[in-house]
Parts: sequence; C-alpha cells; structure tokens
Amino acid sequence: MEQKRPADIFAEVLDYLWNGLGLEEKGWKRLKKGDFKKRTKNGLTYRIWFERSRCNYLDYEIGHGNVEVGFSCIIKQGDDCLYSFRIEPTTGGSFFRMLTGALRLDTGLLDTFLPLIKAHYLDFIARFEADPAGALQSVCAPFTQPEDYSWRIHVDEQMVEQYGTAEQLAEYRRQAELRGTPEYKAKNWMGSMVFRLSHANDVDHAWASSRTREELDQIIEPFVQAKRQTGQWTQENEAGYQIYRQETDPEKRTFRVWHLIANPRGLPKEFVQKELEFRWKLLANREEERK
Repeated sequence: MEQKRPADIFAEVLDYLWNGLGLEEKGWKRLKKGDFKKRTKNGLTYRIWFERSRCNYLDYEIGHGNVEVGFSCIIKQGDDCLYSFRIEPTTGGSFFRMLTGALRLDTGLLDTFLPLIKAHYLDFIARFEADPAGALQSVCAPFTQPEDYSWRIHVDEQMVEQYGTAEQLAEYRRQAELRGTPEYKAKNWMGSMVFRLSHANDVDHAWASSRTREELDQIIEPFVQAKRQTGQWTQENEAGYQIYRQETDPEKRTFRVWHLIANPRGLPKEFVQKELEFRWKLLANREEERK
C-alpha cells in the first residue's frame, strides 16, 4: 500500500470536497493554505476554512494513524462573521477523523458532509443572493441546531438588522433573550451533553442505565446542599436540577447527575473524590480513565 503523510490525506480531503461541491463552476478559488473563498460585489466574503489537528500522524509499520480535520463555512463582511455553518461530531469536539481502518481517506464520511454543506450553506447563499429576507426567515435566531446536534448555524444580529425585516429583527432579539434564560441554557447545554454521552463509546451504558433514582439522589443531594451553602448554586444549576427530577429515562438521569456534580471546585476533598469515582464508573470504557 502506498504510504502517505497526514498532509497528503488533508490534500485529498480538500480535493474531494472541492470537486464534490462543484465550487470551481460557482466562481470560488482555492487559497494556498487550502481554504476555499469567494468574494462578492456587495462586499461579502464566502469562505470555507479548514484546521488540522496537531496530533495527526500515520504509522504504517504498526498500522495505525490519526488524521483529524475540522472546518467551518462562513459569510463575512469585513472582519465581522455574519453567518456560519459548522458540522460537529455527535460525540463532541470540532475535529473529524478522516481515516478508515485501512489508513485511507474515509470518503464515505465526506459523502455525508456534501449534502449538508449544500443545503445549509451553498443553497442558503443562493437564496440569500436572490432574496435576503426570505433566506433569513428560517434562521432568525442566534443559533439553530437539529435534535442530534450534528451541525450548528450561527447568525449575527448585524446580518438580520442589515438584510432582514423589522419583524425578523424583533423575532431574532426575542430568541436571543429566550436563549439567555437559565431554563433554556440548562436545557440546551445539558441536552447536548446527554446526547453526546448517549452516543459515546467510552461510556459504560449498562452501568449508567442500571442506577436507581434513590441511588442517584444519594449522590446528587449532598452536592446540591454543599453548592447552595457555598454560594455556587446558580439559577442554571437549579433549572438543570429540576430537569433531572423530571427525567424518566434511567440512563439519561445518570448523565444529568454527572452534569451537575462535575468540576466540584471549591468543595471539600470528599466531594472531589466522589465525582472522580462517579466519572470512573461512567466512563469505564475510556482509556485514560482506566489508567
């Protein structure tokens, strides 16, 4: 098998996306560092930029390697980012592993990216150029995410203010205010964490799903009391705690407990030890937790 460097795999990623998205026919250019870019007459810049992990390597002697790449699709006006679309791994982080088990480019993974980039970025650009307000109608909020958290759209208020209608700007600001409430933050952040843990291979799912509510209450209640007494209990903590109380799925209840007890800064050492013990059991399949 031909032996390649991580830079060669990265170049293959760029070629595959460039050709698969048909960007050359749409007037885009490739920059020296690999990014894709297009400037418009109205002062906007479209850009797909890529980042490579510093941990990328290929070792054909042992048959192992790791080539990770992250990328974002943005619309800029000067130095201001008005719109961004980013595909994210369902287990968290910002990098995707580009190699198959045979140390070749995972074109199957890239094939899942192509329709998403076309639908939420290139097609959005086409709609925006034809009818700015019409294109913004479906994204009148600071952030838009699907239920599986696999991608995220961010729209800056400046974009809605400049290209949208008064009604759209009012809806954007209403959504921004809503997303600032403790209840929304707890639901969104905790929901993302729960989803990713539900799909993570390093979680001991059998252990998590077998914890009883009584057992979890015995773990979480001392943390709640200690944080309240030390002034660390926030409105978001309370909102997250109420979500935990209402959770009916045994496994998700366990995840929600860890979300609330994680990082017990400022608490006595016994709380730190309890959190570590809980984490070791929950993430029993994670290599660094086993060491």
